[in-house]
Amino acid sequence: MEQLLQNIIFPQSSALEGNYELFYLGGRGIYDMEQKKLHLADSTVTDFCSYMNSFSLIKWKEYTAVGSVRLSLHLSGRGQVELVGYHLNIHSPVRQTFGIYDFNSADKCEMDIHFPENEEMVIGFEVRAFSDVTVYGGAWYGSYEESQKKEVVLSVATTTMKKEDFITRNMASLKEEILDADDDMKEHFYIHVVDNGRTLDAESMDSWHLTVHPNKNTGGSGGYARGMIESLEQNPPATHVLLMDDDVTIQPESVRRTYHLLSYLRDEYRDSFISGAMLLYEEMQFQHEDVGAIRDACTLTSLKGLFDMTEKRSLLKNEEEGCGYGHRYAGWWYCCIPAHMIREKGLPLPLFIRFDDVEFGLRCKPKFITMNGICIWHMGFAGKYNLAMDRYQMCRNPLVVDAVGSMPGTVNAPDYVRKAFRSELLKFNYNAAELILRAFKDFLRGPEFFQIDQGEKIIKENVQKNEKYQPMNNWPDIEVNFVEIFEDFDRKPLETLWYRVTFNGQRLWPFGTLKKGMIPVFFSDVYQPGRYVGHDAMLAVNVDNRTAVERHMDKNRYRSLKREWDQAYRYYKRNRSSIVKSYQDAQPYLVSTEFWKKYLGI
Repeated sequence: MEQLLQNIIFPQSSALEGNYELFYLGGRGIYDMEQKKLHLADSTVTDFCSYMNSFSLIKWKEYTAVGSVRLSLHLSGRGQVELVGYHLNIHSPVRQTFGIYDFNSADKCEMDIHFPENEEMVIGFEVRAFSDVTVYGGAWYGSYEESQKKEVVLSVATTTMKKEDFITRNMASLKEEILDADDDMKEHFYIHVVDNGRTLDAESMDSWHLTVHPNKNTGGSGGYARGMIESLEQNPPATHVLLMDDDVTIQPESVRRTYHLLSYLRDEYRDSFISGAMLLYEEMQFQHEDVGAIRDACTLTSLKGLFDMTEKRSLLKNEEEGCGYGHRYAGWWYCCIPAHMIREKGLPLPLFIRFDDVEFGLRCKPKFITMNGICIWHMGFAGKYNLAMDRYQMCRNPLVVDAVGSMPGTVNAPDYVRKAFRSELLKFNYNAAELILRAFKDFLRGPEFFQIDQGEKIIKENVQKNEKYQPMNNWPDIEVNFVEIFEDFDRKPLETLWYRVTFNGQRLWPFGTLKKGMIPVFFSDVYQPGRYVGHDAMLAVNVDNRTAVERHMDKNRYRSLKREWDQAYRYYKRNRSSIVKSYQDAQPYLVSTEFWKKYLGI
């Protein structure tokens, strides 16, 4: 039997049209969005072996038992279709040609080309135009044994909080392209929109296989927990739940490819998560991450780094590097989870926001499946540093993850939080230190603290601690080099000793005088002791939006925060075993459907 696996697609918005090289490379054609066809000029060569339209042969063979592959194209005009494949020779792309096929038709015609057996990483095609040529679309098909097909019921669970424009646009797109289309997939596809803000018109949005669920604002973890519950309890129950962010740009084709991949997935990948890549909304050709990992220092990182997906080398490297096992997770901007894994491992921890997807991945320890073209576009994180989130949520939640036993043994979350508190004091960011202290003390309250619906209240209180940044022209006398500000300065041995003994002058001032002037420093959680040493004032600079805020030494506030921290940390050291046991004992209940239904009031 033969199965459609991927459609040939074109940019469906003006933003994507400006990044057409994700879809095809070469001379820019003219795309008719209404008629959904691409016009190519005479004497041009257009390469469709692109991020969106290449066929990842290496991945389809790895994840499924695909046999022969067929390319179907709908074209008009006169020209040639050249079949190509690529692999890497160490780091350099190597191109192979597998055949050239002529076409010549004034009217729309169909070309069916069986791709020769080969071992290339990705395969694709190029169109050589000998006249004006129109490409109406096409698809990649693969052959399978009938017995290999699996019954899949795919449910999208997305949670939103007052992001009406994004969510209504995305749902309309999924509805038009899948639920209202002539597509067999639609019978096995459901959408659950969890509305934490209760601002959507559920009555007008609800339709066949699409349901809006007004929900308490219980953060991302509560929204996704509700979406998982609804997916597992729908009729028929979902076999897979696709968690998707609200403030993203999606292409229904990514969801369709996910469905087809699941339909023929090898048994050894039964427990795997399909992790869709996050591409940057601001620079749409760049992939930020498809699978992340937690470092021993308790920081999160992308496994692959930034890839320009309009480059062949990046296209191939992205498919070459396996995701394997280890301390890894998939971001919930696009993460497809088998329903049986949710039943076996439980729902998210009630962390409100941040680190819930990390904890879930660490808890489940799945294999991760990625593939070029399965992705979303999301606003990047540069310049979005927020004390209420990054210094409370991102300190409190790793402590909980560590206590319940999901954190890798090489990661020391309490030490990470201790160092974070210390670094904020040393750069006179007392509000940040206060938030870290609150995060630590709230963690010490035990698992009962997390059974109370107070996440929204905590966030609103913590937001009051955010620094108030002002335009840089408010400090005309301070020279700031926006490139070098990322760099630290070297410290002399005596400066290092003084810095440590005096806590950068806050504990005592045994000798010397303060350095004159306000020193520019990088604004976020980056630690630059060489810049701080000997100064009693700093100008924290956000280079992305050219704003800044002053930070001044306050010895009284330092003493108060340090004293309170020392008391809390001593308590933790004395009672660590009982604290950890209380979290581990509570963990099964905290991730249960029973708990979440009570917490959500459903």
